[in-house]
Amino acid sequence: MVRLMEPKIFRPQLLLALCLAIGLTVLPGMTRGQSTGSAPTEVFETAADGTVLHWMVYTPATPGPWPAVLVIHGGLFYGGTPDSSGESVTSAQDLAAAGYIAFSIEYRLAPPGALRGQRSAGYFPDQNNDVKLAIRAARADSRCNGQVGAIGGSSGGYNVAYAAVTGTPGDDRIDVGVSLSGVYDLSDFSPNLGLETFTETVTNFVNVPASDITTLRAASPAWLADRTVAPLFFANSIEDSMPYSQLADLIQHFDALGVTNYQVASYAGSNHSFANWPSAKQQALAFFAAGFAGTTLPPPVPFPSSGDLSKKLLNVSTRSNVGTGDNVMVGGFIVTGEGDKRVVLRALGPSLGQVGINGLLADPVLALYDSAGMLMASNDDRLALPGEPNPLLPANPAESLLTAILPAGSYTAVLQGVNGTSGVGLFELYDLEPGSSRVANISTRGQLAASGDVLIGGFIIGGSDPTKVIARALGPSLGSFGVSSPLPNPVLEMHDSNGTLLSFNDDWRSTQQQEIINSTIPPISDKEAAIVATLPPGNYTAVVRDGTGATGVSLVEVYDLEPQ
Repeated sequence: MVRLMEPKIFRPQLLLALCLAIGLTVLPGMTRGQSTGSAPTEVFETAADGTVLHWMVYTPATPGPWPAVLVIHGGLFYGGTPDSSGESVTSAQDLAAAGYIAFSIEYRLAPPGALRGQRSAGYFPDQNNDVKLAIRAARADSRCNGQVGAIGGSSGGYNVAYAAVTGTPGDDRIDVGVSLSGVYDLSDFSPNLGLETFTETVTNFVNVPASDITTLRAASPAWLADRTVAPLFFANSIEDSMPYSQLADLIQHFDALGVTNYQVASYAGSNHSFANWPSAKQQALAFFAAGFAGTTLPPPVPFPSSGDLSKKLLNVSTRSNVGTGDNVMVGGFIVTGEGDKRVVLRALGPSLGQVGINGLLADPVLALYDSAGMLMASNDDRLALPGEPNPLLPANPAESLLTAILPAGSYTAVLQGVNGTSGVGLFELYDLEPGSSRVANISTRGQLAASGDVLIGGFIIGGSDPTKVIARALGPSLGSFGVSSPLPNPVLEMHDSNGTLLSFNDDWRSTQQQEIINSTIPPISDKEAAIVATLPPGNYTAVVRDGTGATGVSLVEVYDLEPQ
Protein backbone atom coordinates (compact mmCIF):
# COMPACT_ATOMS: atom_id res chain seq x y z
CA MET A 1 0.00 0.00 0.00
CA VAL A 2 1.41 3.35 -1.01
CA ARG A 3 0.63 5.97 1.58
CA LEU A 4 -0.40 9.45 0.62
CA MET A 5 1.81 12.11 2.15
CA GLU A 6 0.08 14.80 4.14
CA PRO A 7 -0.27 17.81 1.82
CA LYS A 8 2.05 20.73 2.46
CA ILE A 9 1.50 24.46 2.27
CA PHE A 10 3.91 25.98 -0.22
CA ARG A 11 5.15 29.50 0.40
CA PRO A 12 5.55 32.23 -2.22
CA GLN A 13 9.31 32.28 -1.69
CA LEU A 14 9.65 28.97 -3.59
CA LEU A 15 11.55 29.84 -6.75
CA LEU A 16 11.71 27.93 -10.02
CA ALA A 17 15.04 28.52 -11.77
CA LEU A 18 13.88 29.14 -15.31
CA CYS A 19 15.83 29.22 -18.55
CA LEU A 20 15.37 27.91 -22.05
CA ALA A 21 18.62 25.98 -22.09
CA ILE A 22 20.98 24.74 -19.38
CA GLY A 23 24.72 25.06 -19.65
CA LEU A 24 24.68 26.61 -23.13
CA THR A 25 27.08 29.43 -23.87
CA VAL A 26 26.63 31.97 -26.64
CA LEU A 27 29.20 30.80 -29.16
CA PRO A 28 30.17 32.07 -32.60
CA GLY A 29 29.23 30.02 -35.65
CA MET A 30 31.38 27.18 -36.85
CA THR A 31 34.38 27.83 -39.01
CA ARG A 32 33.66 27.16 -42.67
CA GLY A 33 34.61 23.62 -43.58
CA GLN A 34 34.85 22.59 -39.92
CA SER A 35 34.03 18.99 -39.06
CA THR A 36 33.55 17.13 -35.81
CA GLY A 37 34.60 13.48 -35.97
CA SER A 38 32.64 11.77 -38.72
CA ALA A 39 30.15 14.65 -39.07
CA PRO A 40 31.29 17.05 -41.81
CA THR A 41 29.98 20.61 -41.97
CA GLU A 42 28.30 21.75 -45.19
CA VAL A 43 26.61 24.90 -46.46
CA PHE A 44 22.91 24.14 -46.92
CA GLU A 45 21.47 27.57 -47.83
CA THR A 46 21.84 31.34 -47.68
CA ALA A 47 19.33 33.26 -45.56
CA ALA A 48 17.33 36.19 -46.91
CA ASP A 49 19.81 38.69 -45.46
CA GLY A 50 22.80 36.91 -47.02
CA THR A 51 23.87 34.96 -43.94
CA VAL A 52 25.41 31.64 -45.00
CA LEU A 53 23.87 28.70 -43.10
CA HIS A 54 25.58 25.38 -42.35
CA TRP A 55 24.62 21.97 -41.09
CA MET A 56 26.59 19.04 -39.69
CA VAL A 57 25.78 15.77 -41.42
CA TYR A 58 25.44 12.37 -39.71
CA THR A 59 25.10 9.66 -42.35
CA PRO A 60 23.74 6.12 -41.79
CA ALA A 61 25.89 3.11 -42.60
CA THR A 62 23.08 1.55 -44.64
CA PRO A 63 22.46 2.34 -48.33
CA GLY A 64 20.42 5.49 -49.00
CA PRO A 65 18.54 7.56 -49.75
CA TRP A 66 17.12 7.96 -46.25
CA PRO A 67 14.45 9.96 -44.44
CA ALA A 68 16.06 13.10 -43.00
CA VAL A 69 15.80 14.47 -39.48
CA LEU A 70 16.86 18.03 -38.69
CA VAL A 71 18.51 18.39 -35.26
CA ILE A 72 17.75 21.88 -33.91
CA HIS A 73 19.85 23.09 -30.97
CA GLY A 74 18.59 25.21 -28.07
CA GLY A 75 20.11 28.25 -26.40
CA LEU A 76 17.53 30.83 -25.28
CA PHE A 77 16.91 31.80 -28.94
CA TYR A 78 20.18 33.75 -28.89
CA GLY A 79 22.85 31.12 -28.17
CA GLY A 80 24.17 27.68 -28.97
CA THR A 81 25.56 25.97 -32.05
CA PRO A 82 24.90 22.54 -33.64
CA ASP A 83 27.82 21.05 -31.69
CA SER A 84 27.35 22.92 -28.38
CA SER A 85 25.31 20.21 -26.63
CA GLY A 86 26.70 16.73 -26.17
CA GLU A 87 23.20 15.25 -25.97
CA SER A 88 22.14 16.79 -29.29
CA VAL A 89 25.20 15.27 -30.93
CA THR A 90 24.32 11.93 -29.35
CA SER A 91 20.76 12.18 -30.67
CA ALA A 92 22.08 12.86 -34.18
CA GLN A 93 24.37 9.83 -33.94
CA ASP A 94 21.50 7.68 -32.66
CA LEU A 95 19.27 8.86 -35.52
CA ALA A 96 21.95 7.92 -38.04
CA ALA A 97 22.33 4.51 -36.41
CA ALA A 98 18.56 4.06 -36.74
CA GLY A 99 18.68 4.71 -40.49
CA TYR A 100 17.99 8.44 -40.75
CA ILE A 101 20.33 11.05 -42.22
CA ALA A 102 20.61 13.71 -39.51
CA PHE A 103 21.32 17.35 -40.35
CA SER A 104 22.25 19.39 -37.26
CA ILE A 105 21.50 22.92 -38.41
CA GLU A 106 22.55 26.51 -37.84
CA TYR A 107 20.00 29.32 -37.72
CA ARG A 108 20.27 33.07 -37.18
CA LEU A 109 20.29 34.02 -33.49
CA ALA A 110 18.42 36.80 -31.72
CA PRO A 111 20.50 39.50 -29.98
CA PRO A 112 22.85 39.46 -28.18
CA GLY A 113 23.94 36.33 -30.02
CA ALA A 114 24.87 35.96 -33.67
CA LEU A 115 26.30 33.44 -36.08
CA ARG A 116 29.66 34.34 -37.51
CA GLY A 117 28.80 36.43 -40.55
CA GLN A 118 25.19 36.98 -39.50
CA ARG A 119 23.90 40.12 -41.23
CA SER A 120 20.63 40.92 -39.44
CA ALA A 121 19.20 40.84 -35.94
CA GLY A 122 17.70 37.33 -35.99
CA TYR A 123 14.38 38.28 -34.39
CA PHE A 124 11.21 36.31 -35.09
CA PRO A 125 10.63 35.00 -37.73
CA ASP A 126 14.25 34.96 -39.00
CA GLN A 127 15.28 31.69 -37.35
CA ASN A 128 11.90 30.09 -38.13
CA ASN A 129 12.49 30.94 -41.79
CA ASP A 130 16.00 29.44 -41.58
CA VAL A 131 14.49 26.18 -40.31
CA LYS A 132 12.09 26.19 -43.26
CA LEU A 133 15.07 26.70 -45.59
CA ALA A 134 16.66 23.64 -43.98
CA ILE A 135 13.47 21.60 -44.49
CA ARG A 136 13.43 22.44 -48.20
CA ALA A 137 17.16 21.85 -48.53
CA ALA A 138 16.87 18.44 -46.89
CA ARG A 139 13.94 17.43 -49.14
CA ALA A 140 15.96 18.40 -52.21
CA ASP A 141 19.17 16.69 -51.04
CA SER A 142 19.97 13.59 -53.12
CA ARG A 143 20.78 11.67 -49.93
CA CYS A 144 17.22 12.19 -48.65
CA ASN A 145 14.18 10.24 -49.86
CA GLY A 146 12.01 13.37 -49.66
CA GLN A 147 10.75 12.85 -46.11
CA VAL A 148 11.89 15.33 -43.46
CA GLY A 149 11.34 15.36 -39.71
CA ALA A 150 12.93 17.33 -36.90
CA ILE A 151 14.02 17.05 -33.28
CA GLY A 152 14.83 20.03 -31.08
CA GLY A 153 15.37 20.97 -27.48
CA SER A 154 14.18 24.06 -25.57
CA SER A 155 14.11 26.94 -28.08
CA GLY A 156 14.96 24.28 -30.69
CA GLY A 157 11.86 22.40 -29.52
CA TYR A 158 9.90 25.57 -30.20
CA ASN A 159 11.24 25.62 -33.75
CA VAL A 160 10.18 21.98 -34.20
CA ALA A 161 6.63 22.75 -33.06
CA TYR A 162 6.49 25.90 -35.20
CA ALA A 163 7.61 23.92 -38.26
CA ALA A 164 4.90 21.32 -37.57
CA VAL A 165 2.00 23.80 -37.39
CA THR A 166 2.99 26.26 -40.14
CA GLY A 167 4.01 26.01 -43.77
CA THR A 168 2.95 23.66 -46.55
CA PRO A 169 2.94 19.86 -46.10
CA GLY A 170 5.46 18.24 -48.41
CA ASP A 171 7.33 21.53 -48.74
CA ASP A 172 8.42 23.64 -45.73
CA ARG A 173 6.36 21.85 -43.06
CA ILE A 174 8.04 18.88 -41.38
CA ASP A 175 6.44 15.44 -41.69
CA VAL A 176 7.00 14.45 -38.05
CA GLY A 177 8.63 16.12 -35.06
CA VAL A 178 10.04 15.50 -31.56
CA SER A 179 10.21 18.40 -29.11
CA LEU A 180 12.21 18.13 -25.88
CA SER A 181 11.31 20.80 -23.27
CA GLY A 182 9.95 23.07 -25.98
CA VAL A 183 8.41 26.54 -25.88
CA TYR A 184 4.84 26.53 -27.18
CA ASP A 185 3.00 29.61 -25.89
CA LEU A 186 5.14 32.74 -25.85
CA SER A 187 2.27 34.69 -24.27
CA ASP A 188 1.99 32.37 -21.25
CA PHE A 189 3.35 34.36 -18.31
CA SER A 190 1.69 32.17 -15.67
CA PRO A 191 1.77 33.74 -12.20
CA ASN A 192 3.88 32.39 -9.34
CA LEU A 193 6.39 30.60 -11.57
CA GLY A 194 9.29 33.07 -11.32
CA LEU A 195 9.18 33.71 -15.06
CA GLU A 196 11.56 36.66 -15.34
CA THR A 197 14.09 34.81 -17.50
CA PHE A 198 11.39 33.24 -19.65
CA THR A 199 9.63 36.59 -20.17
CA GLU A 200 12.84 38.42 -21.05
CA THR A 201 13.89 35.68 -23.46
CA VAL A 202 10.69 35.32 -25.47
CA THR A 203 10.00 39.06 -25.64
CA ASN A 204 13.58 39.60 -26.82
CA PHE A 205 13.10 36.92 -29.50
CA VAL A 206 9.82 38.37 -30.80
CA ASN A 207 11.07 41.92 -30.16
CA VAL A 208 7.88 43.14 -28.47
CA PRO A 209 6.92 43.95 -24.85
CA ALA A 210 5.15 41.34 -22.73
CA SER A 211 1.96 43.40 -22.99
CA ASP A 212 1.75 42.70 -26.75
CA ILE A 213 -0.11 39.41 -26.32
CA THR A 214 -1.46 39.46 -29.89
CA THR A 215 2.00 39.49 -31.48
CA LEU A 216 3.39 36.93 -29.03
CA ARG A 217 0.52 34.56 -29.82
CA ALA A 218 1.11 35.08 -33.54
CA ALA A 219 4.56 33.55 -32.94
CA SER A 220 3.29 30.72 -30.70
CA PRO A 221 2.75 27.14 -31.98
CA ALA A 222 -0.11 26.65 -29.49
CA TRP A 223 -2.06 29.54 -31.04
CA LEU A 224 -1.08 28.81 -34.66
CA ALA A 225 -2.03 25.12 -34.67
CA ASP A 226 -4.97 23.73 -36.59
CA ARG A 227 -6.13 20.17 -37.21
CA THR A 228 -3.54 19.69 -39.99
CA VAL A 229 -0.59 19.79 -37.57
CA ALA A 230 2.15 17.24 -38.31
CA PRO A 231 2.57 14.36 -35.81
CA LEU A 232 4.42 15.59 -32.72
CA PHE A 233 6.00 13.83 -29.74
CA PHE A 234 6.65 15.96 -26.64
CA ALA A 235 8.96 15.04 -23.77
CA ASN A 236 9.95 16.93 -20.63
CA SER A 237 10.81 16.36 -16.98
CA ILE A 238 8.44 17.38 -14.18
CA GLU A 239 11.06 19.72 -12.67
CA ASP A 240 12.17 21.00 -16.06
CA SER A 241 13.57 24.53 -16.18
CA MET A 242 11.10 25.15 -19.00
CA PRO A 243 7.79 26.11 -17.35
CA TYR A 244 5.65 22.97 -17.26
CA SER A 245 2.62 25.08 -18.17
CA GLN A 246 4.01 25.38 -21.70
CA LEU A 247 3.22 21.73 -22.33
CA ALA A 248 -0.10 21.88 -20.48
CA ASP A 249 -1.25 24.87 -22.56
CA LEU A 250 -0.39 23.15 -25.84
CA ILE A 251 -2.26 19.98 -24.86
CA GLN A 252 -5.34 22.05 -24.00
CA HIS A 253 -5.19 23.77 -27.39
CA PHE A 254 -4.81 20.47 -29.23
CA ASP A 255 -7.77 19.02 -27.35
CA ALA A 256 -9.90 22.05 -28.22
CA LEU A 257 -8.98 21.66 -31.89
CA GLY A 258 -9.56 17.91 -31.94
CA VAL A 259 -5.90 17.18 -32.75
CA THR A 260 -5.05 13.55 -31.94
CA ASN A 261 -1.76 12.80 -33.72
CA TYR A 262 0.51 13.58 -30.79
CA GLN A 263 2.07 11.78 -27.84
CA VAL A 264 3.50 13.09 -24.56
CA ALA A 265 5.98 11.66 -22.08
CA SER A 266 7.05 13.14 -18.74
CA TYR A 267 9.98 12.00 -16.64
CA ALA A 268 10.95 12.34 -13.00
CA GLY A 269 13.81 14.72 -12.22
CA SER A 270 14.96 18.02 -13.67
CA ASN A 271 16.56 17.20 -17.02
CA HIS A 272 16.09 19.84 -19.69
CA SER A 273 16.17 19.86 -23.48
CA PHE A 274 18.41 17.18 -25.05
CA ALA A 275 19.30 15.88 -21.58
CA ASN A 276 15.91 14.13 -21.85
CA TRP A 277 17.06 12.25 -24.96
CA PRO A 278 18.30 9.10 -23.11
CA SER A 279 14.84 8.71 -21.53
CA ALA A 280 12.94 9.64 -24.69
CA LYS A 281 15.14 7.82 -27.22
CA GLN A 282 13.20 4.58 -27.76
CA GLN A 283 9.78 6.22 -27.86
CA ALA A 284 11.08 9.07 -30.07
CA LEU A 285 12.66 6.68 -32.59
CA ALA A 286 9.43 4.66 -32.72
CA PHE A 287 7.50 7.89 -33.21
CA PHE A 288 9.72 8.92 -36.14
CA ALA A 289 9.24 5.48 -37.71
CA ALA A 290 5.45 5.69 -37.35
CA GLY A 291 5.32 9.27 -38.60
CA PHE A 292 7.41 8.60 -41.69
CA ALA A 293 5.38 5.46 -42.41
CA GLY A 294 2.08 7.34 -42.06
CA THR A 295 0.91 5.04 -39.27
CA THR A 296 -2.20 6.28 -37.47
CA LEU A 297 -1.37 7.12 -33.87
CA PRO A 298 -3.68 6.10 -31.02
CA PRO A 299 -5.51 9.29 -30.02
CA PRO A 300 -5.26 10.75 -26.52
CA VAL A 301 -8.44 10.81 -24.44
CA PRO A 302 -9.81 14.38 -24.27
CA PHE A 303 -12.66 13.76 -21.81
CA PRO A 304 -13.54 11.48 -18.87
CA SER A 305 -14.06 7.83 -19.71
CA SER A 306 -14.77 4.76 -17.61
CA GLY A 307 -11.70 3.25 -19.24
CA ASP A 308 -10.60 -0.34 -19.51
CA LEU A 309 -9.55 -0.99 -15.91
CA SER A 310 -12.10 -3.07 -14.04
CA LYS A 311 -11.37 -1.38 -10.70
CA LYS A 312 -10.27 2.23 -10.37
CA LEU A 313 -10.79 5.61 -8.76
CA LEU A 314 -11.75 7.77 -11.72
CA ASN A 315 -12.51 11.36 -10.73
CA VAL A 316 -12.49 13.11 -7.38
CA SER A 317 -13.55 16.51 -6.09
CA THR A 318 -13.59 18.39 -2.80
CA ARG A 319 -15.65 21.42 -1.78
CA SER A 320 -14.89 23.59 1.24
CA ASN A 321 -14.31 27.13 2.38
CA VAL A 322 -11.01 28.42 0.96
CA GLY A 323 -9.22 30.75 3.33
CA THR A 324 -5.74 32.25 3.44
CA GLY A 325 -2.39 31.16 4.87
CA ASP A 326 -2.72 27.69 6.39
CA ASN A 327 -6.40 27.68 5.46
CA VAL A 328 -6.10 27.51 1.68
CA MET A 329 -7.37 24.28 0.10
CA VAL A 330 -4.64 21.68 -0.46
CA GLY A 331 -5.24 18.56 -2.56
CA GLY A 332 -2.77 15.68 -2.69
CA PHE A 333 -2.84 12.68 -5.00
CA ILE A 334 -0.64 9.74 -5.99
CA VAL A 335 -0.05 8.31 -9.47
CA THR A 336 1.00 4.65 -9.49
CA GLY A 337 1.96 2.21 -12.22
CA GLU A 338 4.36 2.13 -15.16
CA GLY A 339 2.94 4.60 -17.67
CA ASP A 340 2.38 8.34 -17.51
CA LYS A 341 -0.99 9.49 -16.21
CA ARG A 342 -3.00 12.22 -17.96
CA VAL A 343 -5.05 14.31 -15.53
CA VAL A 344 -7.07 17.52 -15.58
CA LEU A 345 -7.27 19.70 -12.46
CA ARG A 346 -9.99 22.30 -12.02
CA ALA A 347 -10.66 25.04 -9.46
CA LEU A 348 -14.24 26.32 -9.45
CA GLY A 349 -15.85 29.18 -7.59
CA PRO A 350 -18.29 31.52 -9.37
CA SER A 351 -20.09 28.77 -11.28
CA LEU A 352 -21.08 27.05 -8.00
CA GLY A 353 -23.74 29.72 -7.62
CA GLN A 354 -25.77 27.82 -10.23
CA VAL A 355 -26.36 25.05 -7.68
CA GLY A 356 -27.39 27.39 -4.88
CA ILE A 357 -24.09 27.78 -3.00
CA ASN A 358 -23.47 31.16 -1.35
CA GLY A 359 -20.27 32.91 -0.26
CA LEU A 360 -18.32 31.74 -3.32
CA LEU A 361 -14.63 32.17 -4.05
CA ALA A 362 -14.76 34.86 -6.75
CA ASP A 363 -11.41 34.21 -8.51
CA PRO A 364 -9.71 30.87 -7.71
CA VAL A 365 -6.05 30.25 -8.52
CA LEU A 366 -4.71 26.70 -8.89
CA ALA A 367 -1.07 25.59 -8.59
CA LEU A 368 0.48 22.12 -9.08
CA TYR A 369 3.56 20.91 -7.17
CA ASP A 370 5.61 17.73 -7.29
CA SER A 371 6.66 15.74 -4.21
CA ALA A 372 9.76 17.91 -3.71
CA GLY A 373 7.65 21.07 -3.50
CA MET A 374 8.67 22.24 -6.99
CA LEU A 375 6.00 24.43 -8.59
CA MET A 376 5.20 22.78 -11.92
CA ALA A 377 2.33 24.89 -13.26
CA SER A 378 -0.27 27.40 -12.18
CA ASN A 379 -3.42 28.89 -13.66
CA ASP A 380 -5.51 31.86 -12.63
CA ASP A 381 -8.09 32.34 -15.39
CA ARG A 382 -8.82 29.56 -17.86
CA LEU A 383 -7.55 30.13 -21.39
CA ALA A 384 -9.93 31.37 -24.07
CA LEU A 385 -9.06 28.63 -26.55
CA PRO A 386 -9.76 28.47 -30.28
CA GLY A 387 -11.79 25.60 -31.69
CA GLU A 388 -14.37 23.47 -29.92
CA PRO A 389 -14.07 23.86 -26.14
CA ASN A 390 -12.86 20.98 -24.04
CA PRO A 391 -15.93 19.60 -22.20
CA LEU A 392 -14.04 20.10 -18.93
CA LEU A 393 -13.39 23.81 -19.55
CA PRO A 394 -14.85 25.68 -16.54
CA ALA A 395 -18.00 27.66 -17.26
CA ASN A 396 -16.68 30.90 -15.78
CA PRO A 397 -13.51 32.50 -17.27
CA ALA A 398 -12.32 33.44 -13.76
CA GLU A 399 -12.01 29.73 -12.88
CA SER A 400 -8.88 27.62 -13.38
CA LEU A 401 -7.90 24.53 -15.35
CA LEU A 402 -4.61 22.63 -15.66
CA THR A 403 -3.79 19.62 -17.83
CA ALA A 404 -0.80 17.50 -16.82
CA ILE A 405 0.90 14.30 -18.00
CA LEU A 406 2.58 12.86 -14.92
CA PRO A 407 4.90 9.94 -14.18
CA ALA A 408 4.38 7.86 -11.04
CA GLY A 409 4.76 9.93 -7.89
CA SER A 410 3.05 12.17 -5.34
CA TYR A 411 1.63 15.56 -6.32
CA THR A 412 -0.08 18.45 -4.56
CA ALA A 413 -2.52 21.05 -5.86
CA VAL A 414 -3.10 24.28 -3.94
CA LEU A 415 -6.32 26.28 -4.44
CA GLN A 416 -6.51 29.82 -3.13
CA GLY A 417 -8.14 33.14 -3.97
CA VAL A 418 -6.56 36.00 -5.90
CA ASN A 419 -5.09 38.66 -3.59
CA GLY A 420 -5.91 36.68 -0.45
CA THR A 421 -9.67 36.50 -1.01
CA SER A 422 -11.71 33.69 0.54
CA GLY A 423 -14.96 31.82 -0.09
CA VAL A 424 -16.33 28.42 -1.02
CA GLY A 425 -14.36 26.66 -3.76
CA LEU A 426 -14.32 23.27 -5.47
CA PHE A 427 -11.16 21.34 -6.38
CA GLU A 428 -11.50 18.55 -8.97
CA LEU A 429 -9.16 15.90 -10.34
CA TYR A 430 -10.08 13.97 -13.51
CA ASP A 431 -8.22 10.79 -14.50
CA LEU A 432 -8.43 10.98 -18.30
CA GLU A 433 -6.24 8.17 -19.52
CA PRO A 434 -6.88 4.52 -18.63
CA GLY A 435 -3.93 2.19 -18.92
CA SER A 436 -1.17 0.71 -16.83
CA SER A 437 -1.06 3.73 -14.50
CA ARG A 438 -3.77 5.05 -12.22
CA VAL A 439 -4.67 7.72 -9.70
CA ALA A 440 -4.58 5.58 -6.57
CA ASN A 441 -5.26 7.99 -3.70
CA ILE A 442 -6.61 11.48 -3.17
CA SER A 443 -6.66 13.77 -0.13
CA THR A 444 -7.87 17.33 0.27
CA ARG A 445 -7.36 19.66 3.20
CA GLY A 446 -9.87 22.42 3.81
CA GLN A 447 -11.20 24.76 6.45
CA LEU A 448 -14.50 24.46 8.29
CA ALA A 449 -14.75 28.15 9.11
CA ALA A 450 -18.10 28.29 10.90
CA SER A 451 -20.21 26.01 13.04
CA GLY A 452 -22.18 23.73 10.74
CA ASP A 453 -19.69 23.97 7.85
CA VAL A 454 -18.81 20.75 6.06
CA LEU A 455 -15.92 19.49 3.92
CA ILE A 456 -17.31 17.53 0.96
CA GLY A 457 -15.24 15.01 -0.98
CA GLY A 458 -16.73 13.42 -4.09
CA PHE A 459 -15.28 10.47 -5.99
CA ILE A 460 -16.23 8.19 -8.88
CA ILE A 461 -15.64 4.45 -9.10
CA GLY A 462 -15.08 3.51 -12.75
CA GLY A 463 -14.94 0.22 -14.61
CA SER A 464 -17.41 -2.62 -14.17
CA ASP A 465 -16.44 -4.29 -10.87
CA PRO A 466 -16.79 -3.18 -7.23
CA THR A 467 -13.75 -1.42 -5.78
CA LYS A 468 -12.61 -1.50 -2.15
CA VAL A 469 -11.72 1.91 -0.71
CA ILE A 470 -11.08 3.55 2.63
CA ALA A 471 -12.23 7.09 3.36
CA ARG A 472 -10.63 8.99 6.25
CA ALA A 473 -11.47 12.27 7.99
CA LEU A 474 -8.49 13.67 9.90
CA GLY A 475 -8.27 16.55 12.34
CA PRO A 476 -6.33 16.30 15.61
CA SER A 477 -3.30 14.59 14.04
CA LEU A 478 -2.81 17.50 11.60
CA GLY A 479 -1.36 19.51 14.46
CA SER A 480 1.80 17.38 14.35
CA PHE A 481 2.27 18.52 10.73
CA GLY A 482 2.24 22.18 11.67
CA VAL A 483 -1.44 22.89 10.98
CA SER A 484 -2.90 25.40 13.40
CA SER A 485 -6.51 24.99 14.59
CA PRO A 486 -7.16 21.42 13.40
CA LEU A 487 -10.75 20.18 13.57
CA PRO A 488 -11.03 18.57 17.06
CA ASN A 489 -13.59 15.80 16.44
CA PRO A 490 -14.23 15.00 12.72
CA VAL A 491 -17.28 12.93 11.81
CA LEU A 492 -17.46 11.12 8.44
CA GLU A 493 -20.50 10.20 6.33
CA MET A 494 -20.53 8.33 3.00
CA HIS A 495 -23.44 8.90 0.58
CA ASP A 496 -24.31 7.44 -2.82
CA SER A 497 -25.30 9.48 -5.90
CA ASN A 498 -28.90 9.73 -4.66
CA GLY A 499 -27.79 11.22 -1.35
CA THR A 500 -28.58 8.03 0.57
CA LEU A 501 -26.42 7.60 3.68
CA LEU A 502 -24.37 4.41 3.25
CA SER A 503 -22.06 4.61 6.28
CA PHE A 504 -21.35 6.82 9.29
CA ASN A 505 -18.38 6.98 11.64
CA ASP A 506 -17.41 9.27 14.50
CA ASP A 507 -14.35 7.75 16.21
CA TRP A 508 -12.72 5.14 13.96
CA ARG A 509 -12.29 2.49 16.67
CA SER A 510 -16.03 2.49 17.29
CA THR A 511 -16.83 0.52 14.10
CA GLN A 512 -14.80 -1.56 11.59
CA GLN A 513 -11.71 -1.29 13.79
CA GLN A 514 -10.03 -4.45 12.47
CA GLU A 515 -10.85 -3.70 8.83
CA ILE A 516 -9.40 -0.22 9.21
CA ILE A 517 -6.26 -1.62 10.88
CA ASN A 518 -5.93 -4.19 8.07
CA SER A 519 -5.89 -1.36 5.52
CA THR A 520 -2.48 -0.44 7.04
CA ILE A 521 -3.49 3.24 7.20
CA PRO A 522 -5.67 3.71 10.31
CA PRO A 523 -5.96 7.33 11.49
CA ILE A 524 -3.42 8.42 14.09
CA SER A 525 -5.89 9.93 16.54
CA ASP A 526 -8.76 7.92 18.01
CA LYS A 527 -10.93 11.04 17.57
CA GLU A 528 -10.58 10.81 13.79
CA ALA A 529 -12.97 8.91 11.51
CA ALA A 530 -12.67 6.23 8.82
CA ILE A 531 -14.92 4.00 6.70
CA VAL A 532 -13.93 0.92 4.66
CA ALA A 533 -16.36 0.04 1.87
CA THR A 534 -16.51 -2.09 -1.28
CA LEU A 535 -18.49 0.01 -3.74
CA PRO A 536 -19.98 -0.73 -7.16
CA PRO A 537 -19.20 1.69 -10.02
CA GLY A 538 -20.87 5.05 -9.47
CA ASN A 539 -20.64 8.45 -7.80
CA TYR A 540 -20.08 8.83 -4.07
CA THR A 541 -19.67 11.62 -1.54
CA ALA A 542 -17.74 11.76 1.72
CA VAL A 543 -18.98 14.50 4.08
CA VAL A 544 -16.88 15.71 7.01
CA ARG A 545 -18.16 17.84 9.90
CA ASP A 546 -17.21 18.28 13.55
CA GLY A 547 -19.15 16.17 16.03
CA THR A 548 -19.60 19.11 18.38
CA GLY A 549 -20.03 21.85 15.76
CA ALA A 550 -16.50 23.18 16.29
CA THR A 551 -14.43 24.83 13.55
CA GLY A 552 -10.97 24.04 12.22
CA VAL A 553 -8.95 22.44 9.44
CA SER A 554 -9.70 18.88 8.33
CA LEU A 555 -8.37 16.43 5.75
CA VAL A 556 -10.68 14.13 3.77
CA GLU A 557 -9.02 11.21 1.98
CA VAL A 558 -10.00 8.33 -0.28
CA TYR A 559 -7.55 5.46 -0.82
CA ASP A 560 -7.93 2.73 -3.43
CA LEU A 561 -7.32 -0.54 -1.53
CA GLU A 562 -7.34 -2.80 -4.58
CA PRO A 563 -4.02 -4.43 -5.53
CA GLN A 564 -2.06 -2.10 -7.82
